[in-house]
Amino acid sequence: MRTISSDLVRIVAFCVCCAIALSGCTMTSRDYPGVAPDALWKAAVGAAESPRYTDWMVTENGVFVDEPGKRIEIYRELTRDHAPLGAALQRQSEIWTFSVRVQTDDRIPKVVIDTRSTLRSRGFWKQTDHFFGEIDSRLAQRPPVAPVSGETPAAAEGAAAKGAAQPPMQAP
Repeated sequence: MRTISSDLVRIVAFCVCCAIALSGCTMTSRDYPGVAPDALWKAAVGAAESPRYTDWMVTENGVFVDEPGKRIEIYRELTRDHAPLGAALQRQSEIWTFSVRVQTDDRIPKVVIDTRSTLRSRGFWKQTDHFFGEIDSRLAQRPPVAPVSGETPAAAEGAAAKGAAQPPMQAP
């Protein structure tokens, strides 16, 4: 009887640790040093209410803004037609539900993005990077770079700089 009890404790402890590890990866944040809290709040609201995508079409964008709590709840449906290299055109769709909080209690304001799901969805980091990029472009900290599908932003910047250095083609 003692062996069953200790095995059960180990199994339960393992399950609890796994649940904590999996649910702990659903939040990310970014500090915005030198940015006025009101400007950061306005940029976050603008990014929530008027999202800009180069490769997706927003089919639904439900936004709830809690001004006193500096919290934004977002429900977003995205659709696109995508053709992977050598494959037929495919319709893809994604649904995102996440919360955005602007924290201004510290000297450095911070934006925190959190999902409601217990498990992180596969594109969570890509979507949070996109949202932070929207905030950045609204704050004019750095211009947004639209990467080609599957390309990193750094590679897109390098390709853009390389393309700008080439002389224009002339007609024969």
